[in-house]
Amino acid sequence: MKVSRFLPVRRLSELMFTGMALAVASLPAQAEPNYPERAVQVIVPFAAGGGLDLNARRFSQALSDVLGESVFVNNRAGAAGTIGMQQLARTTADGYTLAFSPAVPLTSEPHRMSQLSYALSDFQPVCQIFDNIFGIAVHQNSKVQSFEELMDRAKNDPTPPAYGTSGTGSIPHLGVSDIEAETGLAFNHIPYKGDGPMMHDLLAERLDFGVILASSATATIESGMLKLLAVFSANRHPYFPDVPTIKELGVNVEQPSFGGLFVPKNTPEPIVKKLEQACEAASANDAYQQWAAQNNQVLDFLNAAAFQERLEHDSRLKKATIQRLGLSN
Repeated sequence: MKVSRFLPVRRLSELMFTGMALAVASLPAQAEPNYPERAVQVIVPFAAGGGLDLNARRFSQALSDVLGESVFVNNRAGAAGTIGMQQLARTTADGYTLAFSPAVPLTSEPHRMSQLSYALSDFQPVCQIFDNIFGIAVHQNSKVQSFEELMDRAKNDPTPPAYGTSGTGSIPHLGVSDIEAETGLAFNHIPYKGDGPMMHDLLAERLDFGVILASSATATIESGMLKLLAVFSANRHPYFPDVPTIKELGVNVEQPSFGGLFVPKNTPEPIVKKLEQACEAASANDAYQQWAAQNNQVLDFLNAAAFQERLEHDSRLKKATIQRLGLSN
């Protein structure tokens, strides 16, 4: 009996249908002409109640006013923000799931966690919204009352000054390690599980200095309990204008922390553009601006292209520091 070299028509049709379905599934979602037509979810990749969460909720209110649809926050905390961003990377690229996140899970963690299932290229930045400015702080009773004095102590004291951060690989840790690399000085890093325990020991004078998020420590700085010596940003903190940047003080180190709105890659360009415009309008919302000023949150809008450029630059900086420290795993 001769076996036919040809597939049965029914089987051939099934294969053609399957191939077409797979091809369609691989294409970007099509833009809805009246987007959005239903509620929009904003993933916050950190716990509820923190500074990022509060910022995201205020911004989401302003974004909802602009888009004319409900915008709700979904906290997906864990693993330094990577759990929430992994969820965004897997979601449908239709503009109905966004993320409000700092850059760290995208520009730092992929270099630290070799098994991470995403990269910066898996996301489309929509807009930058905020800057988080970190600074070096000492207790009011410290013998060190300036950045220059801290450098002198590190140079002349046989015991390296002990400093606290929120953890190994954090922005504060990377920032001080960059100072070490730039100056040849050494400091004793004490990593904590979060800012709270570190601040407790800094205020109890168990640390020589700490690296803190300036806006989160406003009360202790303004009360005089802590003194901010210098900040890691390119420009001075607008709410602490008398505090110099580390670069101003002659050490070529900047360790930025910033964030904004993201969607998955392949989100249709018309949707990205509409979100970008809505993001700019929401950032300028009077109620949101007032909240930010009251909480010393630095708002710094950048459009999608400028945000993308800054993210790529930050990723290169973080990669170099992480590789130098041997923190990849």
